[in-house]
Amino acid sequence: MTGLFKAAVRAFALTCAVVLAPLAAHAEDIVVTHYASLLYGTPYAVALEKGYFKDAGVDVSGVLTSKGGGTSVRNMMAGDTLFAEVALPAALSAIKEGFKIKIVSGGTDGPSGFWVTRPDAPINKPEDLKGKRFVFSRPKSVSEAQIFAILKSHNIPVSDVKMVAIGDFGAGITALEHDKVDVAIIPEPIYSQKIKEGAKYKVLDWLDAKVPPSNQTVGIATDETIAKRADKLKAVIEARRRGVEFIYKDPKQAAAIVAKAYNLAPDVAASAIDNTLKQTATWWSNGELKQPMLDEMANGLGAVGALDLPVDWKTVIAAGFAPPPSAKQ
Repeated sequence: MTGLFKAAVRAFALTCAVVLAPLAAHAEDIVVTHYASLLYGTPYAVALEKGYFKDAGVDVSGVLTSKGGGTSVRNMMAGDTLFAEVALPAALSAIKEGFKIKIVSGGTDGPSGFWVTRPDAPINKPEDLKGKRFVFSRPKSVSEAQIFAILKSHNIPVSDVKMVAIGDFGAGITALEHDKVDVAIIPEPIYSQKIKEGAKYKVLDWLDAKVPPSNQTVGIATDETIAKRADKLKAVIEARRRGVEFIYKDPKQAAAIVAKAYNLAPDVAASAIDNTLKQTATWWSNGELKQPMLDEMANGLGAVGALDLPVDWKTVIAAGFAPPPSAKQ
């Protein structure tokens, strides 16, 4: 009897392995720029916590991160992942370079983060920006594009300032504090964390006051994924949409989820989301693609020679994935 029982157990285990292996193979990874460090990933953290991915019909096993710019696109391509949310400049550049990808959804729109300098720095008006050192994360990143837009809004040629790519935002802040650069953007939740620690900055709230709102990040997928796994892509976009809806409905609970997912103090996470919503009340889009904001980013990049214009949006965007505008948006 014991031998028969052991044989039955082995047979059952083998059957389970055969049945469950295909299910495990269908688990998906997605890439989100600066996940677990900046707030682009907030809707995904909420969707994971609340089970929205599974509700929508896709098993997302994890969210992979990147340090922004073209790195996010490369991470998606290298890992054969289902979907990525990346900086719009990086997506457009990759498509222009021949990457077989398309934009499938919107991500974030409008300003976020704090442009700062040292408390004693003599930067008080646009004329003071000439000759100053601006730090950004990586080429083709949101932060680089934002600097281009700021300079354009004040009629200052890019050649009149020094652009310093430093990779990590934390390194950029350190460079600012040690007088290696003059102007930096501190995104959330880094800003709230630094203020809690007692850091002092001069916030240059006039710096981007004239910059029209533009699209920051978009969802992308490969042509092959679009053709073969459209249902899974739509499920990811729907789960993210529900995550965005939850943020606006209950920002306090969303902050608690972010604190857990990002390993942040609860008060830092709450401050970060509150500051973001004060700057742009609908910064997290429901996934729709807003043409004026897409154009604003593209035209800003084109004006400084960072992107060849015009952009043929019909060939860049895969139709049928982005949701329609919502009342909140």
